[in-house]
Amino acid sequence: MPTNVNKQSLLNKGRVDKFIMVFQLPPALRKVQKRDTRTSFNVSEDSFQFSIYGTVVPELVVPAMRIPYAGNTLYQSSHARDAYPPVTINFTVDNEFNNYWVIYKWLDLMHDDKTGLYDADNLVSDEYSNYQTDMTIYGVDEYENKRIQFTYTKAFPTILGNIEYSYREAAEINTSMTFVYSQLHTKLLNL
Repeated sequence: MPTNVNKQSLLNKGRVDKFIMVFQLPPALRKVQKRDTRTSFNVSEDSFQFSIYGTVVPELVVPAMRIPYAGNTLYQSSHARDAYPPVTINFTVDNEFNNYWVIYKWLDLMHDDKTGLYDADNLVSDEYSNYQTDMTIYGVDEYENKRIQFTYTKAFPTILGNIEYSYREAAEINTSMTFVYSQLHTKLLNL
């Protein structure tokens, strides 16, 4: 495994996609995938992974409380976090549209495009945990080593971005996904 022997930034921007997202398909989506797949569909239920070229790690806010006392204002921590904001990731659509299709079917499970209902095919037995999963984003260095891990718990998508086709440019097809989650856990990784 290559290591960084030079004194330079570990997240030196040598490539466009410096992040990898990994998650397991939620149980309800596994049932959809088995029913709605083509023969060349190549997605692992246990480790769905794709490269992302842009994301924003959300800000963490532990607000302070103002305590007026004797004509002054003292501050004390509230010891509570505000709700985390949604996270948007930008990614390149693979050449078979598999990564786009997984997110599309996930959103379709939560609001069917034909019936307008949640779980129109009755695939979900427990309403919440069956369509949520933990999503992990790894920041990688210029040697492809995972250096930091952001785990978003009980996550699910809320927006799948548009696809813009242009035959005037030779660029790859890009889109985005916005997801919400319950908690964020961050961890530095050793080589």
